[in-house]
Amino acid sequence: MSSDKYKHFHLLSVEDLVSFIERKDAEIINLNQEIEKCKESRDTYCEYNQFHIEEISRLDKIIGEYKNKR
Repeated sequence: MSSDKYKHFHLLSVEDLVSFIERKDAEIINLNQEIEKCKESRDTYCEYNQFHIEEISRLDKIIGEYKNKR
C-alpha cells in the first residue's frame, strides 16, 4: 500500500508519527461529534416540518368544510 504519495511519512520519527496520529484521532472525534449534532438538528427540523405539514392539512380540511357550508 506504500506509494509515492506517502513516502514523506518514512522520514518522520516514531514520536512525530504518534503525534500526527493523535491529532488526526482528535480531528476525527470532533468531526463525529459535529455529525451527531447535525443529525440531531436534522431530526428536530424534520419533526417540526412534519408537524406543520399535518397542521396545514388539518386547517385546509376545516376551511374546506366552511366553504362547503356556505
